[in-house]
Amino acid sequence: MTPDFTLLLVGGIVFAVAVLGFVGWRFGGPDTLAFSIVSGGFTAVMDFLSAFVMRNYEYPGQSPLWVFTYIFFGWISMCGICLFLAEGILARPHQDMLTQPRLWWQVPLATGAVAVVLDLFIDPVAVAAGYWIWLVKGTVYYGIPLLNYVGWFVLMFLAPLGWILIARQREWGYWRKGIVALGALVPLSIAAVMLSLMLNGAVAALELR
Repeated sequence: MTPDFTLLLVGGIVFAVAVLGFVGWRFGGPDTLAFSIVSGGFTAVMDFLSAFVMRNYEYPGQSPLWVFTYIFFGWISMCGICLFLAEGILARPHQDMLTQPRLWWQVPLATGAVAVVLDLFIDPVAVAAGYWIWLVKGTVYYGIPLLNYVGWFVLMFLAPLGWILIARQREWGYWRKGIVALGALVPLSIAAVMLSLMLNGAVAALELR
């Protein structure tokens, strides 16, 4: 099976546009802008560093521009899908993650868990099909390192958390939500690094990889 990277990129963009359209329909333009910055920008930067700085994995034959574009839109899609699944599981009737107490942190935790479960199916298939190659080998699950699943959980926990905290500020408009979302990239990235180090350290302490 020959991987079709053009189809992969187009599919990622189409799904991302659909997710952003749904966010816009439910929450409005300012929250959609914040969602695209946090769920796409923050996650794409961290994933890009994993691919090109840490050299954990690679998309064979693809340029850095292609990789960043794909993971930007791909993470928007994945974050939206997992976020709304988590909300559907946890929210009470006639309430949502922006209004129901405690869902501001419960939904992000559930989003991270849902994302990891989905990737247990996605990653082995994608690797077998040749869409990406792990340069760090795992020993527990189909040769995929556990740091991958730690990364999915961390990104899919922190991105929804950051967005929900911004989206709950209902009186903010485009400029304020956009600026706050951009500013949030720094603390989110620091939190991602620290949480990843802690969780990966726990995995290593168990002599797993």
